[in-house]
Amino acid sequence: FIMAKQVEQLEKEKKELQERLKNQEKKIDYFERAKRLEEIPLIKTAYEEQRVHDMELWEQQEEERITTLQLEREKALEHKSRLSRMLEDRDLFEARLKASRRTVYEDKLKQFQERLAEERRNRLEERKKQRKEERRITYYREKEEEEQRLREEQMLK
Repeated sequence: FIMAKQVEQLEKEKKELQERLKNQEKKIDYFERAKRLEEIPLIKTAYEEQRVHDMELWEQQEEERITTLQLEREKALEHKSRLSRMLEDRDLFEARLKASRRTVYEDKLKQFQERLAEERRNRLEERKKQRKEERRITYYREKEEEEQRLREEQMLK
């Protein structure tokens, strides 16, 4: 009987403990939900503030970028105007340089043409000599062959 009472007492304590844990869990859930409900508007306002801040920062950076581009453009125009004054000098320098290089080129071309003509004449002369020598050798060989043939005919007769 005492054992049964002890078991019953233990089960009762176990149920009470579970009930307390369940109540505590509900309280924690309620508290967390309440915290979230309180946080949502704060998060939204913080997000809006951050978005506005980011937009202002972007506009500021964009404005700085545009001003730097305008300054660079003005500098480029100043350089262009400064360099445009040198345009005539540059054209004159280029013309002189091209003229001097053209004369050098024409001189070298003339020398090359002369060497080419000389080489052609030399080769032509060489070929003439070679052909003349070949004709002479051929003539003497044919003459020798003719004489040989005549001697052979004489011997045969």
